[in-house]
Amino acid sequence: PPAPPPSYESSDSDSKDKIFAKRRPRPIASQTTMAPTPAAVTQSSASHAPMVSGGTLTVANLRAFEQGCKRYFSTKAIAAPDQVRRVIYNFEDETVSSWIFNIEDELMNLSFSDFMARLCDKWLSNTWFVEYGKILMTPQSNTPFTQWVNTLRNANKILRSEEDLYMDNKRLCCHICVLLSDDLGVEYGTINSNAPGVLDTIADLNKWIARIGHMDDNLRQRKDRD
Repeated sequence: PPAPPPSYESSDSDSKDKIFAKRRPRPIASQTTMAPTPAAVTQSSASHAPMVSGGTLTVANLRAFEQGCKRYFSTKAIAAPDQVRRVIYNFEDETVSSWIFNIEDELMNLSFSDFMARLCDKWLSNTWFVEYGKILMTPQSNTPFTQWVNTLRNANKILRSEEDLYMDNKRLCCHICVLLSDDLGVEYGTINSNAPGVLDTIADLNKWIARIGHMDDNLRQRKDRD
């Protein structure tokens, strides 16, 4: 596929809003066995803190919990020193709640971001990022572009704490171009050749992705007519 746009300026706060702090390595033996069923995160409204049911803590549900907490903190204007104490008891799993109870004084004194880091250090496998790294490396193939790229971008967001795997907008753009389906890659090159730079000069990543999504839709419609 042709070379991607040279650079992008993020239109959101991805670089500032880190989901998880850098995780400290720990021995495999310290990992805690939990129920095999993933925990569910529920939140009745933005004015109520999210609840985490019994079950395994994963990257996805911890991320959902963090997002729900931030929504709650913003809605209720909860000051930073009070944030952890307002959500620390919202885990229904007995194993997790027992761990929290045993070190609650220590956890209460953490910032919310550090509290989330401690949760990740305690409950996530040292290799949790492998699953998302595989998603990030999956070619588009026959999957509709919009569906595929949204899955890829979500995996990339989750990997923000993994410096070796996370891609900024410029790298992500290159990565997307390399993994485009053959037909869409050719279409990209054709349009860019007929109107030099028409795609490469789109400075906003979201707009660039939307344009490629439109190209993919047109390709699929032409194939259906044929």
